Amino acid sequence: MAMVTSKNIADMAGVSRGTVDRALNNRGNVKETTKQKILEIVKRLDYKPNKAGQILVNQQKNIKIGCIIIDAANPYYDELLRGINQKVEEYLSWGIEVIVRRVTFESKAQCECIDEFLTMGISGLVIQPVNEVPLAQKLRQLFDAGIPVVTMNTTVNDLTPLCHVGNDFFTYGKTAANLLEMLTGGNCHIGIITGFHNAQSHSDRIKGFQEYIRDTPKMKITSIEENLDDDIESFRVTQKILQNHRDVNALFLVAGGVDGACRALKTFSDYRKVKVVCFDVLPSTKLHILDGTIQAAICQQPVIQGTTSLEVLFKYLIDKKEPLERHFWTNIQIKVRANLEA
Repeated sequence: MAMVTSKNIADMAGVSRGTVDRALNNRGNVKETTKQKILEIVKRLDYKPNKAGQILVNQQKNIKIGCIIIDAANPYYDELLRGINQKVEEYLSWGIEVIVRRVTFESKAQCECIDEFLTMGISGLVIQPVNEVPLAQKLRQLFDAGIPVVTMNTTVNDLTPLCHVGNDFFTYGKTAANLLEMLTGGNCHIGIITGFHNAQSHSDRIKGFQEYIRDTPKMKITSIEENLDDDIESFRVTQKILQNHRDVNALFLVAGGVDGACRALKTFSDYRKVKVVCFDVLPSTKLHILDGTIQAAICQQPVIQGTTSLEVLFKYLIDKKEPLERHFWTNIQIKVRANLEA
């Protein structure tokens, strides 16, 4: 079958190729009846724009995507970046530049990075946002300027981006509580070590955890500490919890710093009594699962989050395709020693 061209579409619709281009790319004035006629023909013939022509259009538009990832000592973010980088080269072949910055998890630093992106003329933004008012205001300025935003892994209160790609944090927290209930028989004193209090992804996991244990009176939270997703800080606060609360027999590691927490746990002679649930199977985490220090890890699929976030924005900028849902949730995967390599 011969390849369908924009000229074929134009001839069938009785319009010019320019009208077809304007209708497909939402540029200029096209009568609604004419536009719908063109779109019906496109759908019926399964027309796909010529890639070479599309590249030229993209280059003329100078499409750039800004991407902000948290800069912290957490291998999870490296996996997120790996997913993003899988798309960077592909999109460059489409004439689209993806500019990636790793920025500290502070609203001031993220706002400054966005301002830098604006001077570069970005067409869209992918971001792991800090849940603070100054950043929310900055992101609303982008919306008002017609620049679409996709939030990734974490999001901001009272903000509706083009799409959020991540996981259902509240359910993840409930899942962690359920796992510790099974591991301890529902009788435990729990130390919780979170990454950032101002990361909605982390706070929502804790809320889900608290919601689950509300009706389980023998499951009690003893202490909640912040480690800034840093292994050294995680080592310190884990030791602090275990020294100050000798009855702790369960740890919920909400985010990064898993290796530091496990190394601190192993400095206690009776550490085997403590059951541990964490997030993500990273190289250092695997070792702690294999030696029995960690009983279960809940996986967030960071690579998929990275690729999907860019895919959503790519389709919107190139094809004007709105995402089917405003939230894209990755699946919950639970890893234990038996299925670690599965």
